[in-house]
Amino acid sequence: MSFKPTGKTVRTGLTAVVGLVVMIAVFAFVFPQMGDYRAALTQIIEMEPIWIAGLAVASAINIGIYPFTTSAALPEVGYRTSFINRQAGFLISNVLPGGGAVAAATQYAILARYGVDAARAAAAVTADAIWTYLLILGAPALAVSLLVADGRSAAAYITVAGIGLAAVVVSIIAIVVVLRSESTARRLGAFLQAPVSRIYRVIRRPSPDVSEVLGAFNQHASAMVKTRWKQLTITNVAAQMAPILVLGVGLAALGAFPDPVTPIEVFAAFSIALILTSIPLTPGGLGTVDAALVALLVAFGCPAADAIAADLIWRLAWFVPQLVAGLIALAIYGWDRRRQPLTSED
Repeated sequence: MSFKPTGKTVRTGLTAVVGLVVMIAVFAFVFPQMGDYRAALTQIIEMEPIWIAGLAVASAINIGIYPFTTSAALPEVGYRTSFINRQAGFLISNVLPGGGAVAAATQYAILARYGVDAARAAAAVTADAIWTYLLILGAPALAVSLLVADGRSAAAYITVAGIGLAAVVVSIIAIVVVLRSESTARRLGAFLQAPVSRIYRVIRRPSPDVSEVLGAFNQHASAMVKTRWKQLTITNVAAQMAPILVLGVGLAALGAFPDPVTPIEVFAAFSIALILTSIPLTPGGLGTVDAALVALLVAFGCPAADAIAADLIWRLAWFVPQLVAGLIALAIYGWDRRRQPLTSED
């Protein structure tokens, strides 16, 4: 039986190839122009045990906090299921180019498998995606404001922050409109159908029925967002900002934090670099985010070798452990699927 690749398969393959090329270019050509890899690796090898322990603690905190976003949306779901749901989603979205949609579908399936009804599972996954999106786009605006308040020049970052803030404001208005009533949501969908259809024609994919999508969102998510928005905000802020703790500890271990790089500058560098994860070019933003993060740290006064070393430490102490946690989550889920279907928390 012969295999005939589909258009989607070809696009996925091309995206993966482009992502691989970008990663190789950044780590093989860009970073060596900014600093000495050997000096960076030497700094990592010579780290004191106390800092290695600190990085382990920061990594554990990051992994431990991440699943609480599911518990915030679904208080009846225990930590075990939340861990499987969130960590499996992180693994898929960060390993596959443009894996966000696959991750959302996987999280929906996981929640359904553990007894969450379809409507609440869809609402929880949707709410998590919205909060993540708003935080990623809104954080640069906050970072620039903090830089200005601290007396730093932030002119070079105002454009990125302005675009992110505008997107957040428009998104919040749209969310409020959609949540007001199902009929309002469907009218907004009808208004947006034409531009959305044009976008989907450009990318050669079938356009969704926007009215139906927004109507379903109102039905499934309105009650959850109205009653759980505080918990959703607190847990998502913690989950999105926890990697900064890992980065800060890494910089401190290298002697670059809190001087010459301040806490506000670390937050700004991380927030502005993280917005590149919204562009699904490389898995987990690996390459694009790293290049931006190193460049921003250097611009804020961090020595180039320290910035590169901090980026490598950040990946080793944040990204890799969380991928391992995702593999563990998928293994647990696979084990549970081979057993009797679960309808409640173990």
